[in-house]
Order: sequence, then C-alpha cells, then structure tokens
Amino acid sequence: MKNKLALILFILSLLITASTCSDEDNKAELDKIYLINLREEREDRNWRMQYDRGHSPFFIDTSISFKPLSFFEPSAKYILKSKLYKYDNPEKVQIFGTQGDSREFLRYGYFLLSFDNNEFKLNLYKIESPEGEEYFNLWFKDATNGIESYENGRYLFFNKNSDENFEYTIDFNRAINPMCAYSKLYNCPIPTSQDSIPFEIKAGEKKFW
Repeated sequence: MKNKLALILFILSLLITASTCSDEDNKAELDKIYLINLREEREDRNWRMQYDRGHSPFFIDTSISFKPLSFFEPSAKYILKSKLYKYDNPEKVQIFGTQGDSREFLRYGYFLLSFDNNEFKLNLYKIESPEGEEYFNLWFKDATNGIESYENGRYLFFNKNSDENFEYTIDFNRAINPMCAYSKLYNCPIPTSQDSIPFEIKAGEKKFW
C-alpha cells in the first residue's frame, strides 16, 4: 500500500513539474522586451479600470466594485501569423448583443491560422461610424468561455495595414474582455458560431470573478 501511494505521489510530482516546465519554456521563447511591454499593457489596463473616471465601467456603474484583473501566463504558442483574406463579396450579418438586440456588421475578411497543426478561420468585421470613420474588429469565442474566460467571448485590437500582402500577427496574449464582462449597462457584440475556436485559448484576459 505504501509503495502504491509513493508511486502515485511520484507520478503527480512529474505531471506538476512538466506543467511548470512547459509554462517556463513558453515564456522563455518570448523576447524580454515583449514581456516587459505586455506587462506594462496589463498594468495600464488595471490602472484605467481602477482610476479612469471617464471610461472605467466601475465608475459608470456604481453597483459594481473594482478588483484587479487577472490574465493567463504569456505563451509564445498563442502568437499566430496570417495574411488577411478579404471576402470576394463581403456580407452584412446579424450579430446579437449582450442585451438581446441584433445589429448588422460587415464580415469583411478572415485570417487562416495554424495551431497544433490544425487550421482555423478568424473573421474580421468592418464598422463605419456615422462620421464615416472605419474600424475593424476581431471577436472570438473558445473552449475556455464560462470556465476560465468571459462566457460571451473576448476581443482583440486590430489595425489594418494598406499592404494587401502584409502578414499580421494575431497575438492572443493581448485578448481582452469587452466592457459587458464587468457591467450589464454595456451592450457588446457576441461572437457567432463562425467566430468560435474549437479548442482552448489559454491566453489573454481571464474571467472577471
């Protein structure tokens, strides 16, 4: 019995060590400057959420209280690259918001990304403001939703390059929660089934508990 217990404990220690080593290996693959910049971005997001009276949901919605945001450990495997493939005939699609309404967004193009030898698409949406300004958004769901990350998906900032052959870096370590993850006063687009990644993206911002 003692020998069996010792064997179980030994196997568990190997699994924990392997997991720790994997995390350390992923961080080791990332450039030191990258890690510093990412840490500063996360600290700045925390600061704005806590102190920016003009934009923080914690000042706009007095029924909620701030607590520090949490993030997955940075990992090189969630930094992917792809060209932008524009749809031949971009279509406006109906996308539901977190308050139950439906709005039209132009599904402009997509990225073909490779992860663990599996390819998947990530759609890019184009939005025009009443003033005629153009914005491009990346929204996604993944298998961590409702468990480790916000149930209605996360967002990535995106800047479009004028070069049609430009190769973009899609960095899931920089994925953030929409404002509706903190307050029901906000109305945020919910990624559709076509914007759902069929595996876990353990990168970026975690669920706000």
